[in-house]
Amino acid sequence: MNEQISGQIEFNVKKDDRILVLKVKEGQKPKDSTGLVDPRLFTGENKLHAIIEPQSGLWYFKQEFGGLPQPLKQKFTKFSSALEHARRYYESRNIDIVEVID
Repeated sequence: MNEQISGQIEFNVKKDDRILVLKVKEGQKPKDSTGLVDPRLFTGENKLHAIIEPQSGLWYFKQEFGGLPQPLKQKFTKFSSALEHARRYYESRNIDIVEVID
């Protein structure tokens, strides 16, 4: 069963590890005062995952390489809440979540 979020991103409800694909907004540069936006997140060399903990049922974020920005070090009861939080975080840094791969 597929669901849509904000009319743009589809995801499969059954997966417990989803990759969020990021892209810098056209004509802009990613901004972060602490330099924590890894440019490899835009090339596919590094990936941002949303993962559910089987024991607690809570969603959290993890990057394959490097540290996670502090605002993303939270846990969420629903995938849609986690996705919306990440979308707002990255949007303020001129970055869009363009796809969710499950």
